[in-house]
Amino acid sequence: MATRVGVKEFRDNFTIIAREAKGPVIVTNHDKVIGYYTPATKAPMDTAEWLATMEAHRVALRAEAEARGIDVAARLKELGIEDDELFDDPWVQGNPGKPEPDLGEEEL
Repeated sequence: MATRVGVKEFRDNFTIIAREAKGPVIVTNHDKVIGYYTPATKAPMDTAEWLATMEAHRVALRAEAEARGIDVAARLKELGIEDDELFDDPWVQGNPGKPEPDLGEEEL
């Protein structure tokens, strides 16, 4: 449920409103809506947390597919993808976007 506040109250108490708002805040001026404030629900994930979340989703999706009788490894192999290489470092897999290191001339 959205909270309605007047523009002066919003301006004067922004810090409190921003800290305590659980949902959208409707900002009004003489009972006319002039804007909305939507608080962030939580801090963004750091890289390690994001990777852990994606891994958990991958495992859950694979388990769901296998519960439906889909052989994930066989389907990947049909596509020319080795199951154990699926989540390797893309640079190791020969990504064409990464230039080869310049090793220079070999000495004789």
